[in-house]
Amino acid sequence: MKLDTREKKIVIFGGAAAAVILLYLLVLAPISKDLGRKRDSIPKKEQQLVEMRRQREQYLELKQRLQQVQAAAAKRGPILTEIENITRRANLSSKIVSLKPQAGVEAEGFKENVVQIRLKNVSLYDIVNYVYRLEKATLRIRKLYFKPRFDNPKLLNSTILVSSAE
Repeated sequence: MKLDTREKKIVIFGGAAAAVILLYLLVLAPISKDLGRKRDSIPKKEQQLVEMRRQREQYLELKQRLQQVQAAAAKRGPILTEIENITRRANLSSKIVSLKPQAGVEAEGFKENVVQIRLKNVSLYDIVNYVYRLEKATLRIRKLYFKPRFDNPKLLNSTILVSSAE
């Protein structure tokens, strides 16, 4: 089958046009769409990066505070001994009903000691003073309960949950 010059030009032009269209549809359009999607995600990724940097700073600050608390705990000694000393200094030794160690959180590089302190027949002022002394000794008050006594509403029974990093 012989094609004349005009038909040859049409076939060549048609083939070239088909090749260009296929090249665009199969290569350039997907690349362009993917590039557009990635350009749109740049601001979102930049915000995520800013958030990650902020969280990193918080993490480093918390890690430093934990090391400071652990260093203070190492200087202080056992938590029960420290609580007993603070209780003596606050003149509440006779008001202590119990000191019970409890299970604390344990994680890599961190151990928490928890002690439940029960006090009986104490004034609100004594509780506030005692809590202040505990916190000043870098102990953390996790929970504080108190309720008035029926026989004398001016006196309270109190339960304090104290924790310390080790």
